[in-house]
Amino acid sequence: MYYYYRSPIGIFTVKIHKFRWGLFFNDELLGVYDTPVGAADDVYLQVTGYYEWDSLQGISLDIPTDIYEWEKVTI
Repeated sequence: MYYYYRSPIGIFTVKIHKFRWGLFFNDELLGVYDTPVGAADDVYLQVTGYYEWDSLQGISLDIPTDIYEWEKVTI
């Protein structure tokens, strides 16, 4: 299972990575979290460490407020 969000600049994905949850942007690992909620929170707050995304703070974007608003894929 994994989650994804199609942002205006590309796709964020939250999936299992080394027994924890990884936050990826277009397959680039941005961070590792204990829960998928923590990863989605960083996307929502725009504190991912990915400059292109984080620098859009203050611009009106329709960002999901939590992971349960992301698309969920079960494999």
